[in-house]
Amino acid sequence: MTFYRQPTFIIALSICLFFLVLAFSFPVGIREQLAIASASTLSLFGNYYLVLGLFMVLLLIGIAISPWGKIKLGEGPVAYNWFSWVAMLYSTGMGAGLMLRAVQEPVYYFTNPPRSTDLSGEVFALEYTFFHWGLTPWAFYGLFGLMIGYLVYGKGRAMLSSSLLVGRYNRPLLIVIVDVITIISTLFGVVGAVGLGSRQLLVGFQKLFVEVEISYFNNALVVLLLGGLATISAFSGLSKGIQNLSRFNISVAIFLLLATLFSGDIVGIMGNLLSSIAAYAYDFLPMSINYGSKSVSQEFLMDWTFFYWAFWLSWAPFTGVFIARISKGRTFRAFIFGVILVPSLGTFLWFTVFGTSVFELIGNPENYSGQYDSLYGSIFVFFDSFSFAAVMKILAFILVFTFLITSLDSAIYVLGMFADRGNMEPDKQHLLGWGLILSLFTIATLFIGKEELLQAVSQLLILIALPFSWVYLLMIGSFIFILIKRNKHDAI
Repeated sequence: MTFYRQPTFIIALSICLFFLVLAFSFPVGIREQLAIASASTLSLFGNYYLVLGLFMVLLLIGIAISPWGKIKLGEGPVAYNWFSWVAMLYSTGMGAGLMLRAVQEPVYYFTNPPRSTDLSGEVFALEYTFFHWGLTPWAFYGLFGLMIGYLVYGKGRAMLSSSLLVGRYNRPLLIVIVDVITIISTLFGVVGAVGLGSRQLLVGFQKLFVEVEISYFNNALVVLLLGGLATISAFSGLSKGIQNLSRFNISVAIFLLLATLFSGDIVGIMGNLLSSIAAYAYDFLPMSINYGSKSVSQEFLMDWTFFYWAFWLSWAPFTGVFIARISKGRTFRAFIFGVILVPSLGTFLWFTVFGTSVFELIGNPENYSGQYDSLYGSIFVFFDSFSFAAVMKILAFILVFTFLITSLDSAIYVLGMFADRGNMEPDKQHLLGWGLILSLFTIATLFIGKEELLQAVSQLLILIALPFSWVYLLMIGSFIFILIKRNKHDAI
């Protein structure tokens, strides 16, 4: 029971309890203050988020092609084969989000293009979807994972953000601050995803089985069920619960993908895939800094890109640490290209298959009637067009459910490691405690957001991601210093 006396755990738990009391006591006041604070943050730091995302991508590519790319994350063989490794990357890093946005986001850009373009409506819609779900989010995850992995497997340090603090920054107070900010950022990031995903589950249940009220109480019951099952899975550890769930997730996702692909215009889908990747690669730099003819309105950035960058940032600690935990034995180069290219290409294929298929159903965007606007129900409405609709919708429902459990159990596991002084096999009491806290936090966020859940989640993440981004930059500086020092040592 000594973990209750650890300062990191005590401070993080105190902040959690304080937030829970405020959320349940003053939901309207919290909601109003969130709106004011997030708007101020975006007006001051919105472009900072954009530049930070581009910086992460360029830095990772630079490390991969430099001599540092040959460094290994520890000695010995790789811990997991490619299929299991990629399956866990996907299931943890994006899984539930891909189900949430598979149809709704491409349709939004197709029917509401954020700027003028010479590209076809389909290619442009997919290009912007790729921008939000491609290299940048995986760079946020990958760089964090690379830094932690090198320190843990290469230097024998604890699996904590503060392990990267060296020299004058290696002070007890700063160590606690860094680790607490990392825990809180992770907590809110996961809570946002679970809140949105649990609402999608409730809508899916309503469309598939019986008419249930989309109420706060029912949503909270779904969260408690997810939290309980995820905690049980986390108890099973990486090699059993999380790995097996991830393999199942990817297998079902591949089935849905192939069934949709072969039910549509395969030639058109592949043509859109290649054209959209080419457009994305060509426009990536100006889009990343919102420059010139590729710039969009500030309103669009605030509603979409800034929110996404804050979301990926807040997910970076837990996803990055989880990736590091499963990546022992890989070189920097293999790790980087495996983390940013393989998942990105898979994501591009996913959105192209679903996006192009739904574009065909819509036809002329001017005649669109709004049937795919629902963030939570769009994918179920889309599958209504299939001759085997019931099978596809049931599989989609199951996949949302298991994707959410995988993300949650991974987060519980990583939070347990953070609070248990970087122990890679955290105490089960930690896992139980964080499973409960994550569930309560999600329920509190639902209570604050009510019918405007997405807006409440985005405002929370925009605020939480900012202090973590400063911690992240401090970690990057320390990491580069360690690599330079390593070079000098090798030269001697």
